[in-house]
Amino acid sequence: MGLPTRTLTRRLLFLGAIFFYSSTLTIAQIAGGGTDTVNTRLGGNNYIVGTVYSPDGFPINIKMRIKLSSPTWGDILAMTDDRGRFVFSNVGSGVYTIVIDTEKEYLPVSHQVEIVRERAPVPETYTVSIRLRAADNNKSSIKPSVVNAANAGVPKKALEYYDKASKLAREKDYRGAITELKLAVAEYPSFVSALNLIGILHMRLDELDKADEALKAALKIDPEAYEPLLNRSIAFYRLARFKDAESLLRKTIKIKPDSPFPYYYLGRTLQKLGKTDEAEKALLTCTRMKPGEFSEAHRLLAAIYLDRGKPDRVVEQLETYLKLVPTAPDAENLRKVLEQSKRAITRE
Repeated sequence: MGLPTRTLTRRLLFLGAIFFYSSTLTIAQIAGGGTDTVNTRLGGNNYIVGTVYSPDGFPINIKMRIKLSSPTWGDILAMTDDRGRFVFSNVGSGVYTIVIDTEKEYLPVSHQVEIVRERAPVPETYTVSIRLRAADNNKSSIKPSVVNAANAGVPKKALEYYDKASKLAREKDYRGAITELKLAVAEYPSFVSALNLIGILHMRLDELDKADEALKAALKIDPEAYEPLLNRSIAFYRLARFKDAESLLRKTIKIKPDSPFPYYYLGRTLQKLGKTDEAEKALLTCTRMKPGEFSEAHRLLAAIYLDRGKPDRVVEQLETYLKLVPTAPDAENLRKVLEQSKRAITRE
């Protein structure tokens, strides 16, 4: 037996509002435990919060250097606290890689995080868990390096403009960076990375039509370039062009089926279109591919199951969400919904 219609509607409206909110951790509480919050100064108000675990599954109890790396913004260094925790604040949209590669006892490890929202009304928190693996000291230690293959063959002058633009972007001079990137494209019209970055910077300036124009140009050069495909689909989503976003995200998944990010955004897009069955499949896929990373997907899934009157699935998703983000600002309200759903199960 499902939930009573009136009760379901009331709860659905309630969750429809709170699901809009982002899962912000109480940074003051974390910092109070000894974690230094590193301000990235990347133009956003989002957080990346994580814990590093030893191979035996316990949080590390030594300070360890951790790096937040971005092809656009460069590297930002931080240290874990004595419980393995770290916090990066003021993170803007983009693709980031969290890297630990200076510990002799452990193998180098990296973890990718993608942030969509620039400055949301309520900051969004991306929760990361990293488990280390012991190094084999009998083998040579080779640290991973990042090579931007997309820029192979780009003339030196164009790369100089691109590097200058990246520096200006890190300093939040987005207009100046776009000017330099346009010079890079004038020097080398097939410079996909430069066009992609122009699109990203226009999104930072909330100039979504201009962002779409740059990303469209990048895709004319390379129709299968993953980052422009994903970024343009995000631009479509922000423009409320949900059907266009859906089409592009499906193409992005075909290009890179092993990436969970397009599935996550596809799930959000399909929910906007009212295609909840397909949205459910996409959101479940991203959570299976990267368990613990897409906390917001569990909230969205809970909303879907609440609408269907499936309290057992609501309980499953909200329990997972609250385990990942126990200090969400609306955690108390979510726990009330959780308890209501548990009571509904007992009445069935």
